[in-house]
Amino acid sequence: MLTTKQLQDIKDLQTLCETQDGINLKLNWDMLENRQNMKDDFLQYVGNQLIGFIGLYGFGDTYELCGMIHPAFRRQHLFHGLFQEAIESLRDRTVRKFLLNTPGSSSSGKAFLSQTEATYDFTEYEMKWNKDRLITESQKIQLRVASEKDIETIIDLDEKCFQVVRTDAESYTKRLFKEAGEGNLMIVFEEKTIGKIRIQRVDNQSFIYGFAIHPSYQGKGIGRKVLSQVVMQESMWTSDIYLDVAATNRKALKLYESSGFQTFYSQDYYLYPM
Repeated sequence: MLTTKQLQDIKDLQTLCETQDGINLKLNWDMLENRQNMKDDFLQYVGNQLIGFIGLYGFGDTYELCGMIHPAFRRQHLFHGLFQEAIESLRDRTVRKFLLNTPGSSSSGKAFLSQTEATYDFTEYEMKWNKDRLITESQKIQLRVASEKDIETIIDLDEKCFQVVRTDAESYTKRLFKEAGEGNLMIVFEEKTIGKIRIQRVDNQSFIYGFAIHPSYQGKGIGRKVLSQVVMQESMWTSDIYLDVAATNRKALKLYESSGFQTFYSQDYYLYPM
């Protein structure tokens, strides 16, 4: 588990790097704040100052990596050293897929990746709600808090809607309920559970994750109604509402744009051979 000081140091370094480089790093704070495995985080200090960080994020047998180096300490191969530590920590784990994540506009991130064996895999868009463009829907869809009885349904939705390997979906969902179950909601339409959505509130911001409607109910306008309802609910608390979508998922991208979301940056994922 990361200490309070370590978490603050990571947050401060993230702010510095993002401000100087004009980027947004995806450090998965919901996972950082609920760490169980000390092998997932790699920190480098000079005195009391954190100058480098890499985080591993496990989703079953799929792992993602994202990190940063203080601008004043770059070009000293420090990130490479942390990266090798992270790779070594994975040697005794089952790793089916290993993805390296970098902001789409990060020149330093792309420079590092060009020196590795990683190959481009996909791009994910980060979208933010524009309150001036939201089209409200009058029909209400019922949302209820998910319970452990819904775990199998959630796993099934991840598998069918996102093509997630079932073992990965099972591992991630069970851990999610153990760490932060209160943000998981089920979507009910005509008394049937037909989808899911997760909402996390952090630092006066709302983040929407894992939004899925069962394929047999897609194309009926339900997703748009759900998103409208959730956004209107969250807008009473904050105007900073975000979600992610894969660039290849044109249907979801169109839905989000029509509901008032606009793309403001991208994250590129590279597949690293293990």
